[in-house]
Amino acid sequence: MDYFLLKQDMRYTDIPRLEPITQQIPVWKLPQLQPDDIAQPLALYIRSEEESEFLDYMEEAVPLLSERMMKLWAMYEPAMVFRIVVLMDRERRLQVPYYIPFPVTADVLHPDSQWNQDRRLLKHIVLDAAKLQQRKIFRIAGSTRPEIVVRLDAAESMLRRDMTGIRLERLPVGISTMTN
Repeated sequence: MDYFLLKQDMRYTDIPRLEPITQQIPVWKLPQLQPDDIAQPLALYIRSEEESEFLDYMEEAVPLLSERMMKLWAMYEPAMVFRIVVLMDRERRLQVPYYIPFPVTADVLHPDSQWNQDRRLLKHIVLDAAKLQQRKIFRIAGSTRPEIVVRLDAAESMLRRDMTGIRLERLPVGISTMTN
């Protein structure tokens, strides 16, 4: 089965920009944010223009999903937790609901994966076939960046539904030769 790293498509340049969210969420919590860290509903302030495009997937300080993307993810991972946030543009008096996803964090890296020098960020991702366990949408354990991976069927569903703002990078899957 093929797996893809989900990224925001940076070709979209006229999108809403989040104002710093550290007043609502402490900066030290962002890398390992948990559902209990978020008060319901959370308001995040943005700056947008009349022509700004609200994408289905946005990566700011945290991943943000539109309602239709959230519903699609929930079909593939019914146990996944989502927290609603309201993106608010004070100047334009605009409020748009979005969701922060909390996919399962999984230790799925093959030994051939490469980290930066302080082992906080992945430079090269290789998934271990034996550790994937048919997961559909998950976050890679250990990285300070939310590295979200989607299985081929979930990726195809996003593309068939013309979800905006997504870029998919195919990830190599290796077979570990380690024995217990």
